[in-house]
Amino acid sequence: MKKISVLIVALTLNLTAFAQQTISFEESEGYSLGTIHNQNDWEVTEGSDGVLTNQVISDEMAQDGVFSFKNAYEPDFDFQWLPIFGAAKAFDTPLTYENLTISYDILVTEQLGADFEFTAYAIDNEEFTPVLGVGVENQGQFYAIVSEDYDFAYIEDASWNANEWYTIKIEISSDEISYYINNELVYTGVNFSQLDISGINMLHNNYGGSAYYDNVMTTYEDLGVQTLDKKALVAYPNPVKDFIHIDLPSQEVIQHVEVISITGQNVLRKSNSNASIDLSSLAKGTYILKVDTEENTYRKTILKE
Repeated sequence: MKKISVLIVALTLNLTAFAQQTISFEESEGYSLGTIHNQNDWEVTEGSDGVLTNQVISDEMAQDGVFSFKNAYEPDFDFQWLPIFGAAKAFDTPLTYENLTISYDILVTEQLGADFEFTAYAIDNEEFTPVLGVGVENQGQFYAIVSEDYDFAYIEDASWNANEWYTIKIEISSDEISYYINNELVYTGVNFSQLDISGINMLHNNYGGSAYYDNVMTTYEDLGVQTLDKKALVAYPNPVKDFIHIDLPSQEVIQHVEVISITGQNVLRKSNSNASIDLSSLAKGTYILKVDTEENTYRKTILKE
């Protein structure tokens, strides 16, 4: 089998307050049948012999209109443990993780084949990291990506059937990510990265079958929320074993401190707290430290050793 390399790429998309952008892969948007590579700045995974040819604009299936993107099985390559076959697009300017909604339609042709993932990613310290993601797992379940290491959680009571369209909607706020399937809220987790979104990709691991994507929509709404200086909150040591110490701008007094797990659970809350918090009882992992003062709310990602 040929060798394959992972390619993560970027998108040209400008959003302003109350703006909405839809990519439905139609001719009116400048798309044509054939490889999606280099159409409207999409790029496709590259193999040992060049860019894959089977990631295409197709007229075989569409939720609306005529065309969709086919994240297709690649018969010239072996299966992979992780989803790496597909296409991606990047944002010219990263999208803020606050007050953002991403939605899309997906149809998968068969179960017991590949896993298909839709991911929005950030670039942090010159490394790619997931901000959110939904997987259509080969045995009929959905899962959500819940960490920067691509850990995932199965979504209970949410299943899919082959050759049926599903609408996925993801709402991102400063501290939560909520997932909807066919307009039903099915999972809420913590905004584990709190990073702005640099791009999106649609990938599979080549065990069989294909997925069709349509109506990829991003909506940004500026609610006039004050943008806080994230550097104003200093929490140390980080990583932390026992006590974490909090420094705030002068004259601000801590009213509440909350620690939120990567699955969205509030695992610790202190009222009228001092600037030193005992975290020794928490399990190892990534958490969001949320600090409320009378003037502001601050959030910071911390690692418990």
